[in-house]
Amino acid sequence: MLVTRRSFVAAAAAPALRLSQPRPNVILVITDDQGWFDVGIHGNPHIETPVMDRIAREGVRFQRFYCSPVCSPTRAALLTGRHYQRTGAIDTYKGRDTLSAEEITLAQVLGQQGYRTACVGKWHLGRYMKYHPNHRGFQEFFGFWQYGFINRYDDSDELWHNKRPVVTTGYITDVLTEQALAWLEQNRQHPFFLYLAYNAPHSPYLVPDSYIARYLKKGLPLQEARIYGMITALDENLGRLLAWLERWKLVENTLLIFMSDNGGVSRYYSCGLRGNKGSVYEGGIRVPFFVRWPGRLPAGRVVDTMAQHIDIFPTLCELTGAPLPKDRQLDGRSLAPLILHGGPAPHAWLFHQWNRVRPLLDPPADVSEAPPDERKAFRPNWAVHDASGYKLISTGELFELNKDPGEQHDIASARPEVARELRRRFQEFFSDVTRGQQYRRVPIEVGREDENPVELDLTWSEPVGKKVRPTPRHYNRDTIEDWSEPGDFIRWNIEVVAAGKYEVTLEYGCPSDQAGSRYQISAGRSRLEAAVMPTAGNMVFQPFVAGTLELSKGPAVFEIKPVTIRAGRLMTLHKVWVKKIA
Repeated sequence: MLVTRRSFVAAAAAPALRLSQPRPNVILVITDDQGWFDVGIHGNPHIETPVMDRIAREGVRFQRFYCSPVCSPTRAALLTGRHYQRTGAIDTYKGRDTLSAEEITLAQVLGQQGYRTACVGKWHLGRYMKYHPNHRGFQEFFGFWQYGFINRYDDSDELWHNKRPVVTTGYITDVLTEQALAWLEQNRQHPFFLYLAYNAPHSPYLVPDSYIARYLKKGLPLQEARIYGMITALDENLGRLLAWLERWKLVENTLLIFMSDNGGVSRYYSCGLRGNKGSVYEGGIRVPFFVRWPGRLPAGRVVDTMAQHIDIFPTLCELTGAPLPKDRQLDGRSLAPLILHGGPAPHAWLFHQWNRVRPLLDPPADVSEAPPDERKAFRPNWAVHDASGYKLISTGELFELNKDPGEQHDIASARPEVARELRRRFQEFFSDVTRGQQYRRVPIEVGREDENPVELDLTWSEPVGKKVRPTPRHYNRDTIEDWSEPGDFIRWNIEVVAAGKYEVTLEYGCPSDQAGSRYQISAGRSRLEAAVMPTAGNMVFQPFVAGTLELSKGPAVFEIKPVTIRAGRLMTLHKVWVKKIA
């Protein structure tokens, strides 16, 4: 049966929930790249997740809960209740992972209702201080916020406590749990909202050897043993969290959500689902979603109704008695009636979409607008399915999930009218969520008191010219290379917060036989010129003060361009720093 809007709206018009008991504490646990099939209770016979299984058994377990194909869009959607295409966070890097400063987060809403709020773990919704969790409603932050992952999982020096970097001791999953428990200890006598965002099992797949050995003994390949080991280590840490709730007798007044941010990366066991992270097939978007609230939610309930990340915001607002924002469109629907007493389906259709650069409905006329390293992913990648089980993919494939959950049998030729209707629905959705959106990087603020100096992230730059190009070498090894002609340059959009004198420092590599080239830096009407100094090699970076600029308050374009090039190349640029000095 194809769902119609009239039948769905009539069923969904349920009365709002009214809570007579004290407001619950809320703990939202989200893992990183853990698939629907990466948990024992879903039938995986290889993985050991006894605590996750326990949370599912003691609460409500969703069989068809969906997130975006990649992480930043999911995080934006669950924290705002809006489709990520509206929020600015449309991708995972190059500045396109930034949640607009105009968005209202769940933490802001709950904080205004007297909740203590904390974000522990991965943020990945804004590289710069303007978008820091402390400015998005989280009174406490401990974790990493500038990028999507860190390089060291043991004794990491890449974490922050609020706005200060810290050096930690121990394995990252353990460290995040310890910080979460410490914060809970300090705030247990107040209503609290803890957003605990683990980075496991995201790459680089690092975990103590004992966890890897456990799965190697089962015959798993090394990489799969690492991934499963990370999940089991995380599972044990969830046990510590449950034990803390039991110790302080907070179990019955704490609503606990466990979920992942997108499909899994493991390919060892898929529960028959097709696709992985980044895909809009079921394996890329369907995630574990368990809601536990002993005494209030029925233990062991299994929900087959489809729901999505956008529903978390309105659900938690209803269950805590917090008002919804009235000045913007929310796309999510509260799941409270569904999880409390088996209420109606919240959605007639679900929409999924993600690709690099900007959202796409159809193939682009010209792929050259995408950088060369992103052109393979600059293609339509969307899906829509209805409550009756039909699902259309951007490839034109049509599946009936109730009969074919593995998406193996394309029935588009047999049911063309269903495919046409679902495509029309997606076109309406796409037109709505992208209307008025420019999908440009936000400008980088310079001159902030709490971020001075500021680094102009190379991945946020726009290279212009025949050969100049960014070279990703990991998040902390990005470079700009092949400056070979005077017409080659790079630029950033910046926002000067305060007028004044600014010092510019470049960190680069340049062997002695190529040194001596000259370059110009400009922003607004101010210019400076400097010579390229020698280092021990192209990839041996040293910082050099280029000079100063007088900048006026307001928007500007910051540019670096060659003036003269010696020996065929300018430099291998690694970092750019701008510091207000007067």
